Amino acid sequence: MFGIGPLTTRIAQLESQVRAQGEAIKTMAQQLGIDPVAVDPMGQVDAEELNLVRAGKTIHAVKHHRERTGSSLLQAKEAVDRAPRS
Repeated sequence: MFGIGPLTTRIAQLESQVRAQGEAIKTMAQQLGIDPVAVDPMGQVDAEELNLVRAGKTIHAVKHHRERTGSSLLQAKEAVDRAPRS
């Protein structure tokens, strides 16, 4: 049967590709004069997260963002920190 090793290796390869593609998109956005956050759904909060931020529940907003996007803790915190407070 299949071992977990090859799957772990493949996942790491795919994650690396996604990171590289994200960086390429950010570079292209900057060259076109577009805010890179505007083209990165992981860098944006949704309505639920925005409501949590405005209610002062920043930790819950970060948790929701991570669950929704699969982003890292740092990425989620940065996205929530950019959200308008009012």
